[in-house]
Amino acid sequence: MKFSGKRPNPGMTLMEVVIALGVVAFVIPIVLTATGSANISRLSAEADTRSAWLAREVQREIITAWTVPAPTPASAFGAALAFPVFATPTAPEILAYDSDGNFLAKGTTADLTAASKIPKASYIVAVHGAAHRPPNLAAGPDTLSLITIRVLHPAKAAAAKRTDLRYQIISPRQGTL
Repeated sequence: MKFSGKRPNPGMTLMEVVIALGVVAFVIPIVLTATGSANISRLSAEADTRSAWLAREVQREIITAWTVPAPTPASAFGAALAFPVFATPTAPEILAYDSDGNFLAKGTTADLTAASKIPKASYIVAVHGAAHRPPNLAAGPDTLSLITIRVLHPAKAAAAKRTDLRYQIISPRQGTL
């Protein structure tokens, strides 16, 4: 065998190892940060989606409370609700729900202004209704209710750290026009 003067490649040099470790040390934190951010975004999107679902569920319970003579035991509203006005913006009905959207208990104004003390509460819902008359009707009975629903999450966080989603729904007594 004739030796050509070139040595076979015995492996990586120390400089190549240092450069490779530098690249890995730079890339790994970026990947981990991106993964954590994606997870936070996913959880936030899930909570926002659940909030919209809760608002619709609360609206359904309100309409049921208006149409059924006595509330069912599973109802979030312990007594029949007046139509079209119930509660007020300063003293709304306050309801607590768990992370799966199950009704837990009625809350207090303290649950709106501070971290909720209700066990397992993930969402706080504040709701009230006001009489609504379409602008094209000058007179007549109040046939519609403007339902305002606020969904706050996470319930255990301080008020300043919560997501506050607001929904307004105009609804007739029976839920259909």
